[in-house]
Amino acid sequence: MKIARVFLLGLAAATLALAFDGNTFAAKFDALPQAVRETAKANMENAFPVSISSAKGDRGWDYQVNTRVDGKYHDLVINEKGSLVAVKDETDLAALPTAARAAIEKQAAAGKIMTLEKVTEGAQVSYGAVLKDDAQGTFVKVRVGADGTLQAKQ
Repeated sequence: MKIARVFLLGLAAATLALAFDGNTFAAKFDALPQAVRETAKANMENAFPVSISSAKGDRGWDYQVNTRVDGKYHDLVINEKGSLVAVKDETDLAALPTAARAAIEKQAAAGKIMTLEKVTEGAQVSYGAVLKDDAQGTFVKVRVGADGTLQAKQ
């Protein structure tokens, strides 16, 4: 009993240390460019903040603000000027248009669908999936349009 209490106190102390190490979501959020922060705040609604990442591409920096809404991920991709580039929402097969669902199921014929997401880029909506090929033990990413057209496979 005493060992369990000491363990729990140690675990609580470690958790507090991690929470206040300056590498928290709030600290990273405050370090974002103002335009990115404003766009993120306007699009986070009732989302629970999870993490922030950034990547430099051909057009400059993109920031991904990862959140959760109703237990599913809701990620915002925002460019350095504060424009919302994409919204990625976790989804399931039943929510996909029939043609998109059929295209993803066809690509996953030799394995399993591990994750599904709805990607909204302006007025364009596509659907992404991570597939696991059971025979080879490899993972493949695919993206299809609402009409089932294969847009990308890697």
